[in-house]
Amino acid sequence: MAELANTKEQREANHSLNKIQRFRETKLGKQLPGVVLVFVIAFVSQSVGKDIPLLGSTVTAILLGMLIRNFIGLPAVFDLGVQYSLKSLLKLAIILLGTSLNLWQVFTIGSQSIVAIFAAVILGILLTMYIGRWMGVTGNIPALIGVGTAICGATAIATVSPIMKAKEEETAFAVTTIFIFNVIAVIFYPILGSLLELSSQVFGMWAGTAIHDTSSVVAAGYAYSNEAGGIATVVKLTRTLFLVPVAILIGIYMSMKSSGHGQEGRVKVSKIFPWFLLGFLCMSVLNTMGVFNENLVEQITAVSKFIILMAMVSVGLGADFKKIREIGLKPVYLGLIASVIVAVVSLFIIYLVV
Repeated sequence: MAELANTKEQREANHSLNKIQRFRETKLGKQLPGVVLVFVIAFVSQSVGKDIPLLGSTVTAILLGMLIRNFIGLPAVFDLGVQYSLKSLLKLAIILLGTSLNLWQVFTIGSQSIVAIFAAVILGILLTMYIGRWMGVTGNIPALIGVGTAICGATAIATVSPIMKAKEEETAFAVTTIFIFNVIAVIFYPILGSLLELSSQVFGMWAGTAIHDTSSVVAAGYAYSNEAGGIATVVKLTRTLFLVPVAILIGIYMSMKSSGHGQEGRVKVSKIFPWFLLGFLCMSVLNTMGVFNENLVEQITAVSKFIILMAMVSVGLGADFKKIREIGLKPVYLGLIASVIVAVVSLFIIYLVV
């Protein structure tokens, strides 16, 4: 009897182990370790930010991520979860942030900032390409840095790279350069805003127009104030829409440049359009209709801000000092010049229209 009991227990144990193994092989099972790691670091960063307000949770999240990646190391088992937190969870956070905004604010703020966005996008791309060629930066790097700086950072670069048929190393150089200035922006934009005594409205419009990636825009905006964070999110999402016509124009140019006009030269708008924007607007509509009460809005906003903090941890975990050194100085200088151009132009125009 004892042997039968032991055999039954062993079968149950083996069955449980098999279930665990099958779960680990699923997509969720592969992502879970990285998501848990990012969650824990974000939780620690939030606690540190509360205890040391001068440092802040956002900067803590980036720094902890960078330190872990470069001095401890990040095993491959965490990669999928880190990428999921940076890409998919961030989009969920943006959608949830829609509950804190009134649709009338969206129309008002978006219409006020459209001139600054348009100028920043056009000048950012064209001047970056011109200055890059003048500096001797070769290949597609100037165009990629220009698009990333002017529109939406790594997302824009990832979108236009295959359309431009850019080499992998060109894309890596551009993304890493953009990353450097995302980190700088999150840290220094709130400081500059305080030194310039910018109102929450002006700072939010400036951050949304000038900072590259969505995660950095939202992080810098909410680091300044909740009002600035909401405005920055709306402006940034309005600016992201410019990726659609820019990518289409690049596709048309590449099609005309190419001798063939096959399927590979065409651009699918469905793959370019930022669909999470629709979720953000839907939540804004529901909030405008009074579906969410004030207490619920505060809770959802707190959750979304924590998810954004997780995204910033992922940004830090993706920073490889070796790759940054491999870029060389010219693309970094170009990224700096492009960032300054977009920042100065957008702030100047914002002062004119507000």
